[in-house]
Amino acid sequence: MSIPPYSSDYSKFFDYLTSKVEHILSLYSFAEISILGDFNVHHQLWLSYPFINHSDELTFNFALHHDLEQLMQHPTRIPDRLGESPNILVLFLTSNL
Repeated sequence: MSIPPYSSDYSKFFDYLTSKVEHILSLYSFAEISILGDFNVHHQLWLSYPFINHSDELTFNFALHHDLEQLMQHPTRIPDRLGESPNILVLFLTSNL
């Protein structure tokens, strides 16, 4: 999955994703959940980024609410312009730890 940067659909997306995760867990209470994608978020607890916006908080809260860990530890995007910093765009959220 991929969410465009600065999308206004983050709330709808996470509402939908929450309903799907909860449905799976209602059928299979011990299911292991893994979600991988280009979320275009930069939460400071997942990488050293000084700013947090609404989409960052939604993503972080979704992971927290569903007890998911973010496994990516190294930048997945290396910039090709001066002044930009490497960052983690692709997240791997999982309950399987």
